[in-house]
Amino acid sequence: MKTESDVQTGAPTAADGALIALAREVCPGFAPGEVVYRSRTSLVVGGELDGVEALAKVRTPDWRRQCLREIDTYDLFDAVPPPVPVPRRFASDRERAVLVMERLTGEVLAPDRFPVTPVSREDLAGVLEAVERLRHWRPSAAGAWAVDYRRMLEGVHAQGVFDDGHWADLLRLLELSGAPREFGHGDLVLANVVRSRGRQVLIDWASSALYLPGLDLAQLWMLLGDVPGARARIEVEVADRADDRDGMMPFLVNLTLLLYRERRAHRRFTDDASRARAVGLDAAWELTRHRVRQCLATAG
Repeated sequence: MKTESDVQTGAPTAADGALIALAREVCPGFAPGEVVYRSRTSLVVGGELDGVEALAKVRTPDWRRQCLREIDTYDLFDAVPPPVPVPRRFASDRERAVLVMERLTGEVLAPDRFPVTPVSREDLAGVLEAVERLRHWRPSAAGAWAVDYRRMLEGVHAQGVFDDGHWADLLRLLELSGAPREFGHGDLVLANVVRSRGRQVLIDWASSALYLPGLDLAQLWMLLGDVPGARARIEVEVADRADDRDGMMPFLVNLTLLLYRERRAHRRFTDDASRARAVGLDAAWELTRHRVRQCLATAG
């Protein structure tokens, strides 16, 4: 989770020089300009390539894995065109952990992880439409793309988060949900959606994978709790899935894991806004726990 202190923008510093040099080695025509984003994980520099606005993303050594996954995703896009608009890739290098891509004109739908400004019905509808198209995409992704849900749940269980009943319910729900099979963005915060030329364009594919159905919907549900009508609209999308295996069951498994991670992250923050969000996340956790049991009771 990013906080305001993680992100710094402006003119490149002397410390940025080595990372910018890597970008220019990978894409010699790239002319760097201002720093768009700087954190402990990566540096994103705006610039130009042959008169076209571009972005160079360079991961720091400890975060190379995320860059490799995004490059792999662009390889999938090249093999099978994605069903949603994405920025064009100009150059990339796995060894240097560099990705140079098109810089979109437009603005993100919301800069905050938990939006504090209204989200229009049109923007929300556009994001949900993109999620729906993406879930029907079938690239040739190998088994390594599939998320190991059992391992993740066992890791959470080892923290003493689930009592025996909740743990048994989740394992049964996981069994009924089937195998991970839906290609998902994996980090669908509204800051990763750019409104550009009348379209909602998804950016930052470093967390893409084969998930249980509904991962992206579950993340939107969790983050948009303060946006009037958003959760109800997302619930309609879940209910409209073809059958129970593709609907509420995997959605609740995804939501449980996302809420665990988010609640844990919020323990680090002491500001009033984070404390208020933590209360809401705790309420969402209890609601989700109840719905897990209710879903199994309905399934018989």
